[in-house]
Amino acid sequence: MHKRRLLNLPEDRQAELRRQYPWLKAVAEDEKGRTDVKVMSVTVFDHWLSRDDTNRLLEDVPPEEQASRTAKHAKFCGLLVAGTPVLSFALRGRSHDRTIFRRFTSPQALSKYCAPDGGRTLRNHNSLRHHHFRVVLPELNCAYFESWDDTHQLYYTDSIVIRPLQEWAAQAGLYILEHG
Repeated sequence: MHKRRLLNLPEDRQAELRRQYPWLKAVAEDEKGRTDVKVMSVTVFDHWLSRDDTNRLLEDVPPEEQASRTAKHAKFCGLLVAGTPVLSFALRGRSHDRTIFRRFTSPQALSKYCAPDGGRTLRNHNSLRHHHFRVVLPELNCAYFESWDDTHQLYYTDSIVIRPLQEWAAQAGLYILEHG
């Protein structure tokens, strides 16, 4: 029998989280004009990549180097999962105007979901067959989205979130780059 990995939160908690994250749909759908939301990147790179850097550092990455990058992001995700509650979300409705927040049924389900690249590049990891994860961290009032280029995005409205995230990034061997 298939065990569920996610359960919808009670409706009162859903409403509370929708009030906390009125900007989540705009961020998830990459809508422009979200001036109240700040972005910072969690990355293996210590600087913003130039076009030459991008070509050199993101194309034909040797397997050992990619494994090292993936392991750093996996460690960051492990610290994040251990350090704060993490919830999944989905946009529902015809125009994706209703956000549904879900909790993970076990720490293992959460860790697997937050594995870089859906866990496909981690040895002996049971992939959940998603491409990139997107989660919210309610205690830090931020959202964390995996990206394809060894650089993941954190969206937030209050700079108080920066300190713990910087600490976790440093412990994982990653860098935090703030956007303009």
